[in-house]
Amino acid sequence: MNKLLKGICLACCTSIAFAEPQVLATPESTSEITIPQTSNQSSAISTSCIKRDDEGRFLGWVDNQHCLVSFRATQTAQWLDSLFGQSEDSQDSIGRIRIINDLIWTEGSGLSGKTRIRASAKLPNAKRRFSLVISDEDDRLYPNSGTQTTTQSETTSAALRWLPNIASQVKYSVDLGAHSTDVFTRLRAQREWRITNNSIFRLRESVRYGLKSELKSVTQAEVERLLNDKTVLRLSSAVQYWQNEPDPVGLRWSQDNSVLHRISRQKSIAYGLTLEGVQQPSWQVSSDRLFVLYRQSFWRPWLYYELEPQLVRDWTQHKDVTSLLVFRIEANFGN
Repeated sequence: MNKLLKGICLACCTSIAFAEPQVLATPESTSEITIPQTSNQSSAISTSCIKRDDEGRFLGWVDNQHCLVSFRATQTAQWLDSLFGQSEDSQDSIGRIRIINDLIWTEGSGLSGKTRIRASAKLPNAKRRFSLVISDEDDRLYPNSGTQTTTQSETTSAALRWLPNIASQVKYSVDLGAHSTDVFTRLRAQREWRITNNSIFRLRESVRYGLKSELKSVTQAEVERLLNDKTVLRLSSAVQYWQNEPDPVGLRWSQDNSVLHRISRQKSIAYGLTLEGVQQPSWQVSSDRLFVLYRQSFWRPWLYYELEPQLVRDWTQHKDVTSLLVFRIEANFGN
């Protein structure tokens, strides 16, 4: 699956790099989009992708390429949507792609890196609202964290997601998907309660069954309190059960305590303490982590970078403390 995704991305980038300049057609001017494009469509797409200054000078090869990739993502989503019915100009028919590159320095181990791809395509013409999802997330104990200290898999998977139209305060989603080593189905449910005007309690449940990994579930309870108009306190507890875990430890648990502060429209910072533990051979803490996460948009509104220094203490190895520094760049494509 990973090789297939890399091949698709390489093919898309190659075709974009050698393509004629194109222009992103607006929903009002296009009644139907099909694949492949006609020559008239190609020439019609060419003006809005190209950015020029007041004197007509070309301003951005990068902006041009971003516009073309975003158009292709939206176009593919609309084409997939047409398989479930007549293709229409729906603002709800959206294709999105996130490319995340991590460069990680670990004390004693040096540098390492990884690239993650997350994509989604909504299909509103489907009778019960389906979407196609590509993600590297694998039912983490605390999904808000960008870096895991536990040995959990991060295999990129593709799934067809069904969003049931149920009149309920509980939000459901059902996935049927696969990755390179497993085929799985997953049910997720979420419910929120407003405690006060400034506080929310949220409960999430995820139950996943794979042909190889078997049953895995994550239960998460979270409280968020608005401290002021720019600062949020988040307390999150989670418990994970994995029937076929390679290193059986019973239940895994985590406690994530963090503060999120918005500095401006383009800058934010978060900091906190995370504890992780296991049930067997006895209830105990296996690691803790102090972190600071700084996030900022730069150069373009669709580009972000993050700096995340961490101190991680492994309670199973003489409580040794390891320092980490994560530098992350994220690019967003699509509408």
